[in-house]
Amino acid sequence: MNAGVEDTAQAARERALRLLDEGLAFTPALPDASVATTALAWALKALCYEAWNADPPRAVRAAQVLGALPIDALTATDALQVQGLAAWTQGIACVVQGQMADAVLAFDRAQALLQQAGQADAAAQTQVPKIMALSMLGQNEQATTCAEHAQATLLALGNVAAASRVGLNLAGLLLMRDAYADAARHYRQAAVLFARLGDHLHSVLADVGLAGALASMGDFDEALRIYARARMRAAHPALDPPLTHPLAMVDSAVALLDLARGRYSDALAGLERVRQAYTTLGLPHSLAIAEKQLADAYLDLRLLPEALALYDTVVAQFAALQMPDEQAWALAQRGRAQALLGQITVARHSFAAAAALFAESQHAVGLSSVTLALAELALAQAQPADALAHAQAAAAGFASASHADGQARAHVVCAQAQWQCGQAAAAEAAFAGALRSARQRQQLQVQARCLTGQGVAALAAGRFEAARQVLEAAIELLEDQRRALPGDDLRSAFLTEHLRPYQERLRLALAAESAGSVLLQLERFRARSLADRFDESPEHPAGDRGVRAEVHILANKPEHTSAPKPVQADSDTDLRERLNWLYRRVQQLQDDNEVSPALQAELQRTEHTLLERARRRRLTQPARVAGLDADSAASGGGGNGLAALQAALASTDALVAYGVLDDELFALVVTRGQVVVLRRLAAWSQVTQLLQSTRFQIETLRHGAAPVQAHLAAISQRTRLRLQQLHRLLWAPLQPALAAASRVLVVPHAQLSALPFGALQDDAAVDDARSKALGEQYQLALVPSARAALRGLQRQPLPATQALVLGESSRLPHAAREAQFVAGLFAGSVALVGAAATLGALQAQAPHADVIHLACHAQFRNDNPRFSALHLADGALTAELAETLCLRAGTVVLSACESGLSAQGGGDEMVGLVRAFLVAGASRVLATLWSVDDEVTANFMTHFYGALVAGRPPAQALQQAQAVLRQRYPEPYFWAAFTLYGGW
Repeated sequence: MNAGVEDTAQAARERALRLLDEGLAFTPALPDASVATTALAWALKALCYEAWNADPPRAVRAAQVLGALPIDALTATDALQVQGLAAWTQGIACVVQGQMADAVLAFDRAQALLQQAGQADAAAQTQVPKIMALSMLGQNEQATTCAEHAQATLLALGNVAAASRVGLNLAGLLLMRDAYADAARHYRQAAVLFARLGDHLHSVLADVGLAGALASMGDFDEALRIYARARMRAAHPALDPPLTHPLAMVDSAVALLDLARGRYSDALAGLERVRQAYTTLGLPHSLAIAEKQLADAYLDLRLLPEALALYDTVVAQFAALQMPDEQAWALAQRGRAQALLGQITVARHSFAAAAALFAESQHAVGLSSVTLALAELALAQAQPADALAHAQAAAAGFASASHADGQARAHVVCAQAQWQCGQAAAAEAAFAGALRSARQRQQLQVQARCLTGQGVAALAAGRFEAARQVLEAAIELLEDQRRALPGDDLRSAFLTEHLRPYQERLRLALAAESAGSVLLQLERFRARSLADRFDESPEHPAGDRGVRAEVHILANKPEHTSAPKPVQADSDTDLRERLNWLYRRVQQLQDDNEVSPALQAELQRTEHTLLERARRRRLTQPARVAGLDADSAASGGGGNGLAALQAALASTDALVAYGVLDDELFALVVTRGQVVVLRRLAAWSQVTQLLQSTRFQIETLRHGAAPVQAHLAAISQRTRLRLQQLHRLLWAPLQPALAAASRVLVVPHAQLSALPFGALQDDAAVDDARSKALGEQYQLALVPSARAALRGLQRQPLPATQALVLGESSRLPHAAREAQFVAGLFAGSVALVGAAATLGALQAQAPHADVIHLACHAQFRNDNPRFSALHLADGALTAELAETLCLRAGTVVLSACESGLSAQGGGDEMVGLVRAFLVAGASRVLATLWSVDDEVTANFMTHFYGALVAGRPPAQALQQAQAVLRQRYPEPYFWAAFTLYGGW
C-alpha cells in the first residue's frame, strides 16, 4: 500500500470513528470531501468487525451508520460496493442481535452485490459469518457446504487468512456434529496459523474450540490447559480493549467443564460471570445460552422449580431466535426437570420434541442424551428392563461419537438398572469399570454414584467393612462439593438429591454398629443447611451481626395509597414495595371472599425474582462453611460430638431423635449415660396417616366449641383415641429409657414436626378427659437436630428483663391489647402497637431485647416457605427477611396463627418462621401449630409470662401455662398448639 492510499484509509477511519463516537444523525451524515464514500464504507465495515466480539452494540451502530451513507452521487460500481458492504455489516448486526435467518439473507445479498462490483475476495468473505448463522439455525449440512465452498474460493484467490477463518468455522461445524477428533485437528491447524499471522482474536477462538473438542473426548486436563492459554491471549495487555466476548466464551466453557466434573461452586460462579458479561455485551443469543447453562447447573443441583422456570423461558427464546439445536437441548433438560418433579406426561412431550429437533439436524449426541433421560425415567418408575435397554442404547450412541462424559453417565445408569434387574455380578463389574474411568477424568458426580452403587451391593452381601469404606468415600466426595456451594438453598437441594449414600451408611450403622454411631450417621444428613447457617454465624455482641445480612428491611417507608407499578428489573427496594402492596391487596380480596389469579401470579413471580437475585449475588461469592467430620456432626463442629452432647445433658435430661429408613420408624434416646436405639416402632406410612387424622380431629374446633356442641363428646373421644394411638407407637416404647428424665428434647422427623407432642396421652380410660398428657410429665422442646440441641444447651436464654413487644392491630384488634399487657409485665420494655409496629422499628430495636413478642397475623406458605410471613403495619416480615435480624440469645414468642409450621425437605430441612428466628440468633422460639382462640391466647400469655418474669425457663413456663389452660379448656385444640423450639 503506497503512502497516498494509506493516508486515504487513515482519513476514512478517523471520519468513521467520529461518526460512531459523536452520535451524529444518520441521514445528514455526509462524508468529508477529502474522504471517498467507498473508503468510509470500508472503514466502517472494519470497525464493525473489530467491535463484533469486544463491543457488540458498537458493531450494530457501525452497520446502521454504513447503511445510512448516501450513494446518489456514486458511480454504479461504487454504489454496488457500498451497498454490498452495508448488507455485510447488516448481517453482522443481525447475528449480534440473534436474528440468524435475516443474517443469512443479508450475507447472500452482500455476496451478490460485491460480486457485481468486482470485489470477488470480499464477496467470498461474506460467506464466512454466514457459516455461523446457518449452524445456529441448525442447518449443519448447508453450513458445511457453505464452508467448503468459501474456503476453496478464498484459497484460489490467495487469501490464506480468510480461508483459515473458514477452517475455524468448519471445525465448529464438525464439533456440532460430534466429530470431535476431526474438529480438534482443524482447530489445532487454525490456532497455529492464526498465531503466526498475529490474529489474536481468531487464535483465541481456535483455542476455545480445540479445548471444547478435547473436553468432549474426556481429555479434561489438556482442555483446561488450552482454555488457560486462550484466556491469557484474550486478556493480553497489548489488546485494548480486551476481547470481552472470547473471554466470556472461555469462562462459559470452563464453567461447563467444572459442572461436568461436579465442581459446582466454580461452575456456578463462572456461569454467573458469563451471564453478566453477555448482559453487558447485549448479545441475546449468547445470553439465552448462558441462562440455559445456569439452568443446567440448577438441574444438576436439583433446584428443580428454579431450573424449570429458566428452561421454560429459554425454550421460548431459542424458538424466537431460531436456534433449533439449543432449543432441543433446553427441551431435553426441561424434560428431565419435569420428570424429577413428577410431571411425567409433560416430560415425555419435552423429550419427544427434543428428539425430533435432534433427528432433523442428525445430532447423535443429542439423541443419545434424550435416550439416557428416558433410561433415568424408567429407572425412577421401577422399570429396570426398559431402563437397561435405553441406557445401553445411549452408551452405544455416545461411544460412536466419542463423547466421554455421556458414556460415563450412561454406564452408571446401566449398572443401576442391572442391579435392579437382579444382575448383581454384572452391576458390580459395571460400577467398578465406570469408577475407574470417572477417576481418570475426575468426574466427581459419576464417582460418587459408582461408589454408592458398590456400597449398596457390598451391604446386601454382608460385606460390612467394604461397604463402610466405599460409602465413606462417596460421602467425602459429596461433602467436598456441598460445603463449597453458596447458600443453604443450594446445599439443601444438593444434599436432598444425594441422600442415598448417607442413608445406606445409616443402614450399615443400624445393622452392625453402636447406637452412638447410628445417631452420628443420622445427623450427617439431618438439617445440615441449618447447621451450616449456625456455623457461618459465630456469636457476636448485639448490633455486630447485621454485616452478614444479604437483604435489609426497609425502614420508615411511606405507606402507598395506590399500587406501586409492577417492577421489571429495578432495585430490590422497588420489588419489596411492590410485594408488600401485593400481600395487602391479596389479603383484602381474601377477606372479601374474592380471588385474583393475576395478582397471585404476580406475587409469586415477584417472590421468585427476589430469591433468584439474592441467589445470583451469592454465586460469585466463596462459601464460608468450614469442614466438619462425622464425629462433630452432633456438636456443631466443636467438642467431641456425641460426648459433648451427653456431657451437656443433666441426669434428668434426655434427647429423643426419630428417624425413618425405608418405611421403618425408629428412635434414639440419648441420656447422660447411654444411647439406646429402638427399632421398628411402626410403619412410617401408618404413622403419617394417623398424624393427618389426628390433626383433622384437633382442628375440628377451629371455629370454637359452640358450632359443634352437639358432637363435642364424640369429637373429644376420637381425638383422645388418636392421641393415645400415637402415644403407643411413638412414646410408650421409649419410656424405659426415659425413666429418669423430666426434661426431653425431641428431634422430629418430617411430619412429626407438626405433632403437638405435649398432647400425647397414655392408655387411661377412653372416657377419662384427664388422662395423663405428655406435657404434664415432661418439660418438652423441639429441636431440628441433635447438633442444634447441643447448640441450644450451650446457649441458655438470657434472663427475661428487656422486652420488645409488637402488636399489629389493623386486622387483629386483640393484638394491641395483648401487646400492651405483655409490655406491662416487664420493667424494661418497648411497646410498638398499631402503626408503630413496623419492620424498621423491629430491626432497630431487636438487637437490644431479651424477649421479643410479636402479636400479629401470620401466614405459612407451604408452596414457598421462605416467604412465610408475619404481617406488620408496613409490610411482611418474611422468613428470608427474619433471618437477617440481629438477635440476642433470648426468647422470641410468635403469637400468631400457624407460626410453628414448616415445609419438610429432604434430610429434615424444615423451612419456616421458627428456623428463621433461630438463624437470626434467638435461643428459644415459642410458636403455634394452628390457629388459636383470642381469649385462650390472652389467658395463656398471662400464665406463660408470669412464670417467665418470675425466672422460670421457657419450657417450665410453657408447661405451667398449658396445665392451667387444660383445667379450663380440656380439648387439645385450645391448649396444645403452643410449642417451644431450640431448647428448654
